[in-house]
Amino acid sequence: MDGSAATATERPPAGAGVARVRRSLAAVDLAALTDRERLELVTELERLKGAACALQARAVEEVRASQTRDGSQGARRGLRSQDARRSLGSQVALARRESPVLGDRFVGLSHVLVHEMPATMRALEQGLVGERHVLEVVRETATLSREHRAVVDERVAPLLPRLGWRSAGRAAQRVAAELDAAGVVRRMERAVASRRVTVRPAPDGMAYLTVLGPLRDVVGAQAALQVHARAVAGGRCADEAADGRAAGAVAADTALRLLSGRARGTVTPVEVQLVMTDRALLGTGDPLRSPMEPGRVPGHGPVPAPVGRAWVRAAGAGAVWVRRLYTAPGGRDLVAMDSRRRGFSGLLRRLLVLRDDVCSTPWCDAAIVHADHTHPVRAGGPTSLANGAGRCARCNQVKEAPGWRVHVVRGSPLELELVDPTGRRHRSQAPPLLGWGSDPPPGTSALESHLAALLDAA
Repeated sequence: MDGSAATATERPPAGAGVARVRRSLAAVDLAALTDRERLELVTELERLKGAACALQARAVEEVRASQTRDGSQGARRGLRSQDARRSLGSQVALARRESPVLGDRFVGLSHVLVHEMPATMRALEQGLVGERHVLEVVRETATLSREHRAVVDERVAPLLPRLGWRSAGRAAQRVAAELDAAGVVRRMERAVASRRVTVRPAPDGMAYLTVLGPLRDVVGAQAALQVHARAVAGGRCADEAADGRAAGAVAADTALRLLSGRARGTVTPVEVQLVMTDRALLGTGDPLRSPMEPGRVPGHGPVPAPVGRAWVRAAGAGAVWVRRLYTAPGGRDLVAMDSRRRGFSGLLRRLLVLRDDVCSTPWCDAAIVHADHTHPVRAGGPTSLANGAGRCARCNQVKEAPGWRVHVVRGSPLELELVDPTGRRHRSQAPPLLGWGSDPPPGTSALESHLAALLDAA
């Protein structure tokens, strides 16, 4: 064996030293430090985070170069450049334990920092700034040429240590507008095509409805809402009473009423899937379960039992449909359900969405768009709940790229193993029926035992 081969064999894993440093942090005796020393430690740890981000960026850029050069596995398999980028972004997302969209973003950030913005990269390596600072600078220079981006790097990087991340982004934006005003205008024009409406959960049973649109239109709509809301709250609106609401609450009620197309006091004509136990909703069923056990709105999180019951009461008779969901013994998982159809549709698709809640790729958390066959139909995979997985569009496409594999590790609770092109393995598990944090009581009810017996007999 030659020397180089021996060195490659004996070389410890690259992350071993970093892992030792990470473990040593838990051994720091904070009780022996003064407050000044503790705050100095916080400062150094913050600098360490920046330096770690810079090392991540260099590592990701090396992976990108390795997987896109002519002799790479993807090139040998004829993988398109777009598919290769998507595959790489998903691999990085799994490594950083974040969504694929954020993985894509970090791949692009790494390439720019390593090759186009050396001064900003040095500030990150030295821990003078954090990841959010450099992300804002890179984002605001996205439309610039490499030469103009270098000018921004030279002028803005020395300012970064004294700026917050928002100010860093505005500084880069200002220099970019000076260097390439036409490019900034084109970017603003293209951004109009990305206008959309999104929703995301908020604490305490609330949610954010976000409208992304042209600045003047959004500001105008908000101003009109505020004028109306202040008039109602001040008692100056003849056709609507404040009823104790502040101006902010009136504005929110008005916007939701107009967007849903309903008159005041009517029920929203859409379906909201609220999953609750019969004990929590009706007070009947298994006496071992708590009547205060929270419910769940798939894709949005838990709902306290009193709130769920209030929603049902407020909807009124004829506006609520109750569908029974049968669980396996223990109450954790939905009972398996088969279909002869090739596509997941109807109740089977609804059952799959209720089970998985969000995309089944680890750390993705995006809304389910596709009902996917874990074992493909072309390879004999059945259209069944056990072989189904809820995925976002991005993760469903990436799964079909060369080097990616997914298989079912366990059926109940459903556990999937995702293998990326480098051989790294990542596991995900379907949440309990009522969401993560719910804890079904031990033992089984007579109904569950009877259902288990029927399933075994089938």
